[in-house]
Amino acid sequence: MAEPERLSARERSDYRLAAAGRAAAEDARLDLLEQIYDPSSRRRRALVQPGWRCLEVGAGRGSMAVWLAEQVGPTGQVVATDVDTRYLSRLQIPNLEVVEHDILEDSLDALEPGSFDLVCSRLMLFHLMDRQEQAIRQMVACLRPGGWLVDEDADWGTAGAPVDPEHPRYDGYDRVWQDGDWWAARGYDKAFGQKLPMLFERCGLEDIRCEASTEVVRGESPWARWWIPTLEVMNELGGGDELSRREVEMMTTALADPTVWLRRELLHACWGRKGDSS
Repeated sequence: MAEPERLSARERSDYRLAAAGRAAAEDARLDLLEQIYDPSSRRRRALVQPGWRCLEVGAGRGSMAVWLAEQVGPTGQVVATDVDTRYLSRLQIPNLEVVEHDILEDSLDALEPGSFDLVCSRLMLFHLMDRQEQAIRQMVACLRPGGWLVDEDADWGTAGAPVDPEHPRYDGYDRVWQDGDWWAARGYDKAFGQKLPMLFERCGLEDIRCEASTEVVRGESPWARWWIPTLEVMNELGGGDELSRREVEMMTTALADPTVWLRRELLHACWGRKGDSS
């Protein structure tokens, strides 16, 4: 796995790119992510109408962008962006445009600001440490008056903790996880997701609505199998030394154990509309 200091500044802004050189493993991880999150993401974007112009920021492999393209039909258009389009470039769909773009650093001119009926993102803002509001303002600028912003982000401090204190793997996991402070030690806000409505309002959106959900799953479930490499990559980006790798191994061992019940992240979905007079 590439060490963080060997990556460019652009690559460091998106931890997915730390997987360069282990493409097969990253493909498998993203495939699990899509299996886990796409069904609820489709439901949360059910407001999309034929003929709409939609923008997905941080589109990953493009599964949701492809779905959006189906919803808007031949009279609509979808623009899918990412800081690295190696996955998106595989897509050949007439009403889907792929644009390499950094929402924080690049000009919005390439996206035609003020022209989108929907702008959406998923599990992206959390990684833009201390710059989430700036990213949201940029996405709001892409909306036409009356257009909708939809984002899904989480409180990751709740994720992965075993729920049974009597289980033999509980104490070791709990000692490393520290009630989610594992994230804080790496510079992240472990309760970011719940701040989405406040940030949406601060950025001028109206008719704001937010829902949150979680579940309890077994070790070795699809979610646990996705969470294992995610923790490993995040730890390496944080400069993972030998001690932190052993700590992560303690957690991933529990995640691979089907006798362990684990609490997932609290996933927040937030909607907000740009005012008609904006």
